[in-house]
Amino acid sequence: MRISMKLDRLCQSLLLTSAIAILIPSPAQGEEVETEIRQAKQNISQLSEIELPPTNARMLVQTPTNPSTLQGDIIPIMGVKANPTEKGVEVILETAAGDKLQITNRSEDNNFVADVSGGQLRLPNGDAFTFKSEKPIEGITEITVTNIDVNTVRVTVVGEKALPAVELFDDDMGLIFAVASTATSAQTPETPTEEQPATEKPEEQRAAQQDDPIELVVTGERDSYRVPNASTATRTDTPLRDIPQSIQVVPQEVLRDRNAQTVFEAVETVSGVLDGSNNYGAPGGTNIIRGFISFDSGSLRNGFRDYDYYSVSSIGTIEQVEVLKGPASVLFSAQEPGGVINTVTKKPLSTPYYNVAFQAGNYGFYQPSIDLSGPLTTDGNALYRLITSHRGTGSYIDFVNSNTTTIAPSITLKFGERTDLNLSYEYVRYFADNPIFEVPLLTDGSLPPRNFYSAYPDLVLSDITTNRIALNLNHEFSENWKLRNNLAIVLNQRTLALALVLWWSIKITVL
Repeated sequence: MRISMKLDRLCQSLLLTSAIAILIPSPAQGEEVETEIRQAKQNISQLSEIELPPTNARMLVQTPTNPSTLQGDIIPIMGVKANPTEKGVEVILETAAGDKLQITNRSEDNNFVADVSGGQLRLPNGDAFTFKSEKPIEGITEITVTNIDVNTVRVTVVGEKALPAVELFDDDMGLIFAVASTATSAQTPETPTEEQPATEKPEEQRAAQQDDPIELVVTGERDSYRVPNASTATRTDTPLRDIPQSIQVVPQEVLRDRNAQTVFEAVETVSGVLDGSNNYGAPGGTNIIRGFISFDSGSLRNGFRDYDYYSVSSIGTIEQVEVLKGPASVLFSAQEPGGVINTVTKKPLSTPYYNVAFQAGNYGFYQPSIDLSGPLTTDGNALYRLITSHRGTGSYIDFVNSNTTTIAPSITLKFGERTDLNLSYEYVRYFADNPIFEVPLLTDGSLPPRNFYSAYPDLVLSDITTNRIALNLNHEFSENWKLRNNLAIVLNQRTLALALVLWWSIKITVL
């Protein structure tokens, strides 16, 4: 009994000792973890210390800068001159630090190309510019000097039949590219004569030759089919690359080159857009964008909802067409999941513009048009524009013809440099013998000829008159704040008369 009691006490003491041995290290481990968590919390970076990725599309499309020029500033080239010489012409890049620029040249066919790193073409006011001279000397087609990225200027000399000879000089005026005429370089070398001591320094010769006159033709090129800005998605003149929406613009150059006669012909080059229906041959109707049919709410005019299906419009008053695809069209209070079509009208011009045209085609098509614009006052504070046209055409269907008359005057009044008021009116009338698109089936199961008119002539008439009045007031408080007030009124009158020939056939067969 004593032995067993001693064993029990011994076991209890051992268990107690083991429990103490296990429990004692636990608080020490808990303090270690707490210290590590506290240190981890202290090492968390602040939001201001995190380097965020670029969110501006303008930064994403920039050409990477040459790392060798990041340490220094960009050297401005304030001007470009072309001075004639006895051997050709000298192209001078005017800069005070020409020795700091790095030049690499190469040849491509008849082109001499030199890239000047570390410089930019900039006027004294900070604006970039481009120099171009066409046929400055014999054998040279053109000389161009342009900015190709943020720190590189490219000099291109195009030879007419051969690669031009170009030499580089460094002068106090800047960098000098001496371009020799290919006709001079192609001549047979003369017999060498005894050298005479030079009485004039090369710098003095170039200074004397600068007084000789030279005729230069400087022209600028533009991207005809490229439109950088649009107002459809944001109601402001915003670059397309900064708008996260699918927008396609049909500019005036495309309308003119394709000779589009209606808005639906203008958007034929836009993907995902189709002509939904024909308003009895009138230049109106519905459109299908991404598979969804849009009626009255799918057409905009200068950002305002236009009465689409039963109204008519003239392509001659439209400057460009903007198509916004997708459900983002709800921005304009339109419940069109496919998208909207916005037409931007022509505005008065500050320079005189006169255009008189006449078009003719098959099926008796003819269209005279007049477009006049310019200032009404000598100070240019009042501008006007008048667009008129008359379009008449027939059809491959007998007795079908249409006439469309357009009168669209507009005026712009400027009240100072920051305020202007635009007033415009448009009258469009469409009168036609409507085509009948239903094709009857004859009793023998055949179809009538393609030019068959299945109605009474002069009894199926369509007369649509649309009047549009618009007012636009703009006032700029500063570069960042602008007030814009728009008013648009559309009045539409439509008369439709139908007198159809009914065709039917009943055939009973008894077996």
